[in-house]
Amino acid sequence: MPAGPVGQSVVESIERSLADTEFRAEYERLRPYEELARIVIMRRAALGLTQAELAARMDTTASAISRIESGQHATSAQTLKKLGDAFGGRAVVGFEFGPTRKPERELIVL
Repeated sequence: MPAGPVGQSVVESIERSLADTEFRAEYERLRPYEELARIVIMRRAALGLTQAELAARMDTTASAISRIESGQHATSAQTLKKLGDAFGGRAVVGFEFGPTRKPERELIVL
């Protein structure tokens, strides 16, 4: 298990922090942005692209890609579409209704 900067594991540190209500709320708020960031970083790396090269494909700036990859900022549907196009794929968004175990999904391709 990787150790954190003060000797405890990263998992232990996060688990302790999640006990704090304010920390947990912020952690949950940022979770989808961090998940998107991981996808973008991994896909960009798989394609061998720099942030600047991905930005050029999307007609945006490297700093915009950096913000997405930070996992700290919301991303618009238009930007998701541009990411999908730049990666040679499609951005798919939607909603889930009903029980979490077997929800009804309604999805669209951007």
